[in-house]
Amino acid sequence: MTKDGEPFDARDADSLNIYFAPYTGTEFQFEPAAARLSIKGTLTYNGAGGITSTLTSTNPAYATNLGNVNGLIVVYGRDETVGRIPGTRLDQNKYPFAALAETGAGVDYVSAANVASCEKCHTDPYLKHAYIYGQVNNDASTDFYTCKACHLDNAEGGHYEWQLLVDDPVLAAAYLAGTTELTPEQEEQYAYTMSVMNDVHMSHAMEFPYPQSISSCVTCHEGKLDVVLSAANFKAEACKSCHPVTGSEEYGTAGLALKTILPQEIHGTMDLDTVDCATCHGAGSTFGEFKDIHSGYDEMIYTDSGVRYSEAVTVTVDDASITNNMLTIQFSATESTNIAGIDVSDIEPTVLVGLYGYDTKDYVVGPHERDANNVRLLEYEVGGEHPRFTTVSAAGGSWTVTADLSGWADLITNETVKRAEIAVIPTLENADGVILALNAPSRTFDLGANDFDDDFYSPIVKVADGCNNCHDALATNYHSPDRGGNIVVCRLCHITKSGGSHLEMQSRSIDSYAHAIHSSQAFDIGDINFADPVEAMHYEHHIEFPYPTHGITNCESCHYEGAYNVPDQSKSLPGVLSASDSPLEGRDRNIGEVPVYVTGPASRACGGCHRATLINEDEASELVSFYQHTKQGGYLIEGGDDVLATLDMVIDDIMAFFN
Repeated sequence: MTKDGEPFDARDADSLNIYFAPYTGTEFQFEPAAARLSIKGTLTYNGAGGITSTLTSTNPAYATNLGNVNGLIVVYGRDETVGRIPGTRLDQNKYPFAALAETGAGVDYVSAANVASCEKCHTDPYLKHAYIYGQVNNDASTDFYTCKACHLDNAEGGHYEWQLLVDDPVLAAAYLAGTTELTPEQEEQYAYTMSVMNDVHMSHAMEFPYPQSISSCVTCHEGKLDVVLSAANFKAEACKSCHPVTGSEEYGTAGLALKTILPQEIHGTMDLDTVDCATCHGAGSTFGEFKDIHSGYDEMIYTDSGVRYSEAVTVTVDDASITNNMLTIQFSATESTNIAGIDVSDIEPTVLVGLYGYDTKDYVVGPHERDANNVRLLEYEVGGEHPRFTTVSAAGGSWTVTADLSGWADLITNETVKRAEIAVIPTLENADGVILALNAPSRTFDLGANDFDDDFYSPIVKVADGCNNCHDALATNYHSPDRGGNIVVCRLCHITKSGGSHLEMQSRSIDSYAHAIHSSQAFDIGDINFADPVEAMHYEHHIEFPYPTHGITNCESCHYEGAYNVPDQSKSLPGVLSASDSPLEGRDRNIGEVPVYVTGPASRACGGCHRATLINEDEASELVSFYQHTKQGGYLIEGGDDVLATLDMVIDDIMAFFN
């Protein structure tokens, strides 16, 4: 071993393991089943980087010369450990290392999954437990080889809580709290092997807040769907790795349970652990093969053949003009790929117009705001009734609408408002009534120049290779999937003028909201009954979940390089932070009542992460210090009884500095 190009004594590493995993030709396992086989013995160093491990043991598993047994020797470890992420087994370190050697005739194993897929959401290179390489020496042929040292295909799994979380949350809460032990019958019921498939599927489908549909097999198995959806894999173990068996009606996990989705009049008497599914689901069966039942693609995002709807259907804002405060907007949809059952003329679009204020990237008039009659200000479902919008034409995938901006003529005249953002949410359903994941377009329109200003907003967030790395398509597991592809569209509703209605002490503004969510702040904490063990358990799980790149400080997992510095005060409006939800039901906490505040863009954006962390840790004194820190470097004004009046006053005062 070398470190920084110099020979390194591996005995000095913070962690070093050496394992052997025998290969049967199809599986990595011992016969009979055994625990991991460590071949780390007495280590000696030759002074030039070489290490020898000498092991003496009476264990019969060592009796055979391992060099004659088909398998893998796996060496892995870490050095200069920085620290462990709280509540996890993730040891952050500077120097992870791994090496492999094939023994006997070697192995011909090729994983059905791709480490490159892990790297979309996790670190690059992908490091299991933050230091075990998923791929050695940048060689895709070694994908998940190191994992096989522990995740043997016949080793007994021990995370019963994964299945309990979705099958019996009450029992899961008691089991995790240590107040209840599982009976032998329950352990037998939830027994599983700790194969890579089971541990990855169960943890992502049952434990973690996985940010997309687990049915989208292509996310991890791209280019290998024919392998994972083959008839050989249509068996109970594969099904149960993602689906709970019974689920819980009370806690909303029964919808995708096997006893819900499998017709019980047929399957109710079957022992799913032993039945051969191919008996009824063989090639050509009217019941469908595995690949017929599971296409491997999320039906909101892809066709059954793997074509993204967002690539097949494109919606564009084509033209706009303004006369006497009447804004005319033309937009259209085209289909580049002919998809059966899809017609762009069936799109039911919603038009949004946001009015930028003070030359900033924020809106003084948000389309989602309401007037005195509770009608959205500038948000219009085309063809519907709206006091400020009219549909001029709508046919064949082309639309023309007008928006009356005369209610804000004074703001336009005095140039408080110079630009508008025009966006379209294209709602399109397939024959099954599923709303499809299409990209929502937007363009910036200069009201004075009466022309588009497409260079006004410089994107700071990556969507295609940022958000969609983990979400696959924005808004498919929150909101609705017809608003993807464009963070500017998100910002039309997530404006600075509102506090975070679901997130205490945050702004609705997208910077605060997204940062807090990805820092694992929980929604609606005031609605949680902490005296209920299940609700308390789910809350603790949520706030302890680490950002999957192993740190929220990895700003470039979402942002373009250099686009995550402290915001320019002249380019972003003041905003509102919501009050705290204290007191909480069934739980005492140090954080008391915190009022609504009006504050600046740095407090919103940076505070989205920092406040979330302090809220999760219930660090009341540090939270007060953070509020005062942002006040000292900016401003912090109590919202009072009329928050919008206070906000308007602060906006006028602050933005006057930049006139």
